[in-house]
Amino acid sequence: MKYKKLIYYFIIALLILYILVLDDSSFLQKYRARRKMDQLQEQIEALRLENERLQLENEKLQVDELTLEKKARELGMRKEGEEIFRFKK
Repeated sequence: MKYKKLIYYFIIALLILYILVLDDSSFLQKYRARRKMDQLQEQIEALRLENERLQLENEKLQVDELTLEKKARELGMRKEGEEIFRFKK
């Protein structure tokens, strides 16, 4: 009788282990998928904010000549006939 109960409990423990860990739709798989989804959502939000910032910068560059000139000079560009002097610090 004790032997049958032991086997019964062992089988139940194996089923629970399978459901929790090994099955394709297990709790562990769902947890990992949820974590990955949360990470991707954070990346999406960061990229969305970066996109908004770049769109605003682009609009500024199209409208404001001074901003455009400043950005061009930061990139090392110069006006025609102009010379650039760089000093070492």
